[in-house]
Amino acid sequence: MTENTLHLRFVSNGQEFQMGAGEEIDITEISGLESSEISLVSAETSLSDGSYIEARRIKDRPISIRACYRTCQNNPGRRSAIIRFFNPKNAGELYVTLMGVKRKIRYEIEGWKFVRQKNLDQRLGIILDLICPDPYFWGLSNFGKNMASKTALFSFPWRSLPQKATGIIAYPERARGFLLGGTTMGYRTLREYVNLVNDGDCETGLKIVFIAGKGPVKNPKITHRTSGKYMRVVVDMKKGDQLVIDTNRRHQVIELNGQNIYHLVDRLSSPFQLSVGNNFLKYAADENQNNLEVNLYFTSRYMGV
Repeated sequence: MTENTLHLRFVSNGQEFQMGAGEEIDITEISGLESSEISLVSAETSLSDGSYIEARRIKDRPISIRACYRTCQNNPGRRSAIIRFFNPKNAGELYVTLMGVKRKIRYEIEGWKFVRQKNLDQRLGIILDLICPDPYFWGLSNFGKNMASKTALFSFPWRSLPQKATGIIAYPERARGFLLGGTTMGYRTLREYVNLVNDGDCETGLKIVFIAGKGPVKNPKITHRTSGKYMRVVVDMKKGDQLVIDTNRRHQVIELNGQNIYHLVDRLSSPFQLSVGNNFLKYAADENQNNLEVNLYFTSRYMGV
């Protein structure tokens, strides 16, 4: 796909529908990818002219698409496929690739119709109106930095594989060797601090997975050192237990082995967000901190494509 192109992939109810570059149906007009409307909440004072802004809120994002098939072949089949896929009772995800930039957003169907035809032999076209209650676009991947990184001493006859930044595994700071036949092949540097870089346009939530990998752990905690906010759960974890803390505003959960334990959160805890740029995090526990493994996941959010 060339750089200056637009491609849309709709995913809904286990099915896909694609339009744009390289597809049978071309996009002739689109709006709503670049920004969403802002609502300003203002207040007046009796001692000065004008008003002041109390809050700014991003409204739901409307996306309008006009598309037309490149040929008039199989109009009946294409018509049936569109009617079946764009069922207004089914929400979906829209994957956008615009000039090489890839984003996704959750949508609801606000309405759609076929473009009026003078006769049935004309090319089939549609006008589609979407509404996105969460107005932000999301990146397509989880990001992070692996604090439990392995430093190779030599690789023959093995090869070092590039790491994907799909999360973070954090341990207290120490080094651990990898042995084979009594020979050290590499070592792992383990730290309890990490810097997560959010390259999005706005703050975003964080998913934390604590695992009591080596034994029991008491009251795990993770702190956003920049803001001072933290999440601490008052719970005794047994070996093998998995504690999940999700601070994303539309999906805040605290679960132990899949069971909701939100009531066990420390009352001074705050489900902090990752700000744009650097975010320094530290984890701890009241007892047996060295038994913890910590996996962190986040996805950047964007104002537009």
